[in-house]
Amino acid sequence: MSARRSSPLPLAPPLLEPTLLEPTPAETGAPATNTAPATNAVLETEPAPEEAQPAQAVGSAVDALEGRRTVLVAVVNNQEDLARAAVGGWYRIPQRKAPRRIGADYLALYLTGAIEGEGAHSVAWYAPTRRYRLLARRDLIPDEPNHPRANDSYFRIDIGPLRPLQPPVPAASYRRLTFIHTTLEQLLSARDVTELFRKDDPFDLLWDSLLKHKLRPLKNRIVSERAVDIALRARGGMLGINCRDELTVQEARAAQPDERWQLLTLHSAQIEQDMSGCLRRIGSALLQLGGSMLNG
Repeated sequence: MSARRSSPLPLAPPLLEPTLLEPTPAETGAPATNTAPATNAVLETEPAPEEAQPAQAVGSAVDALEGRRTVLVAVVNNQEDLARAAVGGWYRIPQRKAPRRIGADYLALYLTGAIEGEGAHSVAWYAPTRRYRLLARRDLIPDEPNHPRANDSYFRIDIGPLRPLQPPVPAASYRRLTFIHTTLEQLLSARDVTELFRKDDPFDLLWDSLLKHKLRPLKNRIVSERAVDIALRARGGMLGINCRDELTVQEARAAQPDERWQLLTLHSAQIEQDMSGCLRRIGSALLQLGGSMLNG
């Protein structure tokens, strides 16, 4: 499968002009606007050293390890949220509408028909994720303190500079998108959004296996500003499980979680080939935390 090309200095589609600016402070968010971020888009020139390096698939396929990096494809249906991603460097997901797994190495943006330009009805941009937080909407968007959902909780995903997919991944017929969890290899090689869906995702296999063994997995817990794929309650704390092949540089350098948490990483191949072994590791970790609690 050939890889989609991604240039280090992107030639943006008409939606965004490649004006290079530093990201604005993430804490304040970007003010709402009625137009696309035509002159303020943050595009990547040189990634920060602590981030996962975006794939440089120029003339060759992305390497195997990088290709297995995880990607969350999310929907952008208004100009304001596109500006927040491009200028402010962040994306928001209402907690009550979040998918079962928000953690990923990259965030990709599917633009609906409400977004003007050639990128509409396609996955047009992607960026490495930096950190995750759970905030009230009034803190996330302080310019709208009287919004009806001002007290609702939102996941805020801080991202690096946006990079264009060239060409974008179109939705020729399947346009009722919400969230898709995929891999970087699939994102860079897909010719249609239907090719982004994963079959037998290791995360789903593990989640279903935990339910089958009478455990109650919890979704989307945030530990040290990183999303934990699966959490399990134990009498002495919390067990966090991540389903991925290797920690990113950012995660390896992350601050140690507080003493209530123990983190366990299970590689995709382990989950696919040795589910019994994975369950034994989970059981051992739960015992170290005093045993599992079934009241999720």
